[in-house]
Amino acid sequence: MIERIRRSGLLRHLPPSVKRLLRKGYNAAFGSRAATPVEIEGIVVRLYDLALKRAPSEHERQVWTGEVMSGRMTVAVMMESIAASAEAMAVRAGVQLVPTVPNGRFIQYAYETLLGRSVLPPEIVHWDHLLNQQSFGRDRMALTLFSQRASRELTETVQPPPFDPGTFPWMGMNRFISIKEWQDKAALTDANPPPLQSRIYPSLRLKSGPALLVSAIASLYRGGEYIEQFMQNITSQSLFAQSELIIIDADSPENEYEVIARYMERFPNIVYHRAATRIGIYEAWNLGVQMAKGRYVTNTNMDDLRRHDSFERQVEILEKFDFVDVAYQDFYYGFEGKASFDRTAAIGVRSELPVVTPYNLMLSNSPHNAPMWRRQLHSDVGMFDTSYRSAGDFDFWLRCVRAGKTFFKINDPHVVYFVNPEGLSTRPDTRGIEEPDRARIEHSPRITSPWLVSADEEFVEEIGRRAGLAVEIAPADRRPPDWRYTAVQTALRRCSAASRRATSH
Repeated sequence: MIERIRRSGLLRHLPPSVKRLLRKGYNAAFGSRAATPVEIEGIVVRLYDLALKRAPSEHERQVWTGEVMSGRMTVAVMMESIAASAEAMAVRAGVQLVPTVPNGRFIQYAYETLLGRSVLPPEIVHWDHLLNQQSFGRDRMALTLFSQRASRELTETVQPPPFDPGTFPWMGMNRFISIKEWQDKAALTDANPPPLQSRIYPSLRLKSGPALLVSAIASLYRGGEYIEQFMQNITSQSLFAQSELIIIDADSPENEYEVIARYMERFPNIVYHRAATRIGIYEAWNLGVQMAKGRYVTNTNMDDLRRHDSFERQVEILEKFDFVDVAYQDFYYGFEGKASFDRTAAIGVRSELPVVTPYNLMLSNSPHNAPMWRRQLHSDVGMFDTSYRSAGDFDFWLRCVRAGKTFFKINDPHVVYFVNPEGLSTRPDTRGIEEPDRARIEHSPRITSPWLVSADEEFVEEIGRRAGLAVEIAPADRRPPDWRYTAVQTALRRCSAASRRATSH
């Protein structure tokens, strides 16, 4: 029977496990005794899993077992009938979707084609692990993604998901924060708490001097409710004498200039520019960057608050460490627009942002709230993309990591992020999902390591080439999802050991 299958050309299309099972049946692996019904049924279940990628029905198990036990069919013929059936051939054709392309490349293509977005590195690891299991083929993955897409579109068409204006992502916590939860904490907090002490590091202290260090850019539109608080907060910065505040009035109808003019009389380092027409936030930021004279740039939102030394804490990092391009920090969530910084800090609902890496930046826009960056970045990677409405900064940071720029996280939160239901990135009509997906599609293929999506053998060969060592990784060692990480760590340890031995001699 095996010879007949070989002559038909079918054998080369069968998985090794099916071939072994065929040989086992053909060679009468049960010895001199006859197979029992339980053993026959076990072969049927196993072969259905390997060849048909499904479990047999109760009726199918009974039919195949009955055929063998009655003597009308041998075990070998039964196995040949299942493995060479039209259903098995169709399954094999489906499993071999784009067979010459490595799993990682196939996963990237499947996400872009079926879900309309870029795949994230953890998703590549997840699917690659499943695809390396014989019982899970590419056809099954494609069907799963297609079902997700269809389910999402049908759900949105029939009944769009409700928008809850009282719940927002709690960054770094893998869950959401609600207004009620924040208010419950606020009810237990002193209305006038003592100020929190700043984290001061003497080795980072700035040298005094006349240099203009910071250009703080504010886009203004319908900010009348917050303009007085904003002006007072920014002009009270400990480093404001070495800063400039550039306000780009995006043709706001609320005449905030009356308040701004009073502060301009006291502070000549406030620059005001009113646009002739309504412009978007990133167009306003670009104008501000073009007007900026400071060494560093930061964005300042009308409804957010900064601690009195916020600018100073950011600048001292950028001044001390010339390899740092962007300084960002954790922040406090606020749900009361006029609450003081100290009260919001005392309530204590704060983010837990990760240290930015290219991969986790694709998952979440960690520097989104009041970062400070070198003005030189715009000469290196360009201005903000004005085609975005709410994710232009995310796109900019992704361009920065593509260019190898360095982000530094300050663990001392010195900013309050007011979760304004009417804010551009928090109101229900925002493009908060569509636009980040667009940015990921643009940048993810250039950020994701080619060795994460390469064929297994290519990856192993590259490790050996870079390590200068012979590297072999058995198939069994490639089964865990993180086997590539483990392989690199093993190679690094071997390199280190070889280096120590060479030095000792």
